[in-house]
Amino acid sequence: MRKIVFLIALSILGFTQAHAQKFGFKGGYNYSSLNGEVAQNSTLKGLNGFYVGALMELPMGDVLALQPEIIYSRQGAAWEYEYDVLLLGKGVIKSDLRLDYLNIPVMAKVNLGPLFLQGGVQFGFLVNNPEISVSALGNRISKELDKDAYAAFDFGVGAGLGINLSEHFFVEARYTHSLTNAFDPNNNSLKNLQISNKNNFKNAVLALGLGVKF
Repeated sequence: MRKIVFLIALSILGFTQAHAQKFGFKGGYNYSSLNGEVAQNSTLKGLNGFYVGALMELPMGDVLALQPEIIYSRQGAAWEYEYDVLLLGKGVIKSDLRLDYLNIPVMAKVNLGPLFLQGGVQFGFLVNNPEISVSALGNRISKELDKDAYAAFDFGVGAGLGINLSEHFFVEARYTHSLTNAFDPNNNSLKNLQISNKNNFKNAVLALGLGVKF
């Protein structure tokens, strides 16, 4: 898969030699979660995050353009586990799982006046060790997790829309859903945390932000 990313990068580089292009920066808010089957008494919820990165817009006519990007994305999910233990009684353990990715979206862009539509694929690479924060019985503990329990590569598809506020500034919204498992299915760490019995989850991210082009 990394060879495919490399070939795409070479194609984009060659394309830029023959077409005028724009460069830019973007950043904003992520609302992310994980889609998959959770363990009994567990519930997955969304998690707040952020993204920041750079983009290149390569015109392919008056309407169409190709937009590759390099994005640092903080995403993950929150979940709650309900327990009923003798002496302790009933309670809820709340956890936040944070995953940091270096994402490379390659979007086809359709310009319709100030409005634009996007659709394409995304290649993601897990960076840093995942982090988890657990809240239970009034205490909160944060720690880094074993990176080997999570897939180093992530592949997904995305679609979005936006509005050009001026020649240089724009706002956008994009939804991206992974097609690959974010976890190692043979690792038992999620089972031990009472999150999942199958370790099969896919990233789902709604991103809202703004950007500038030059």
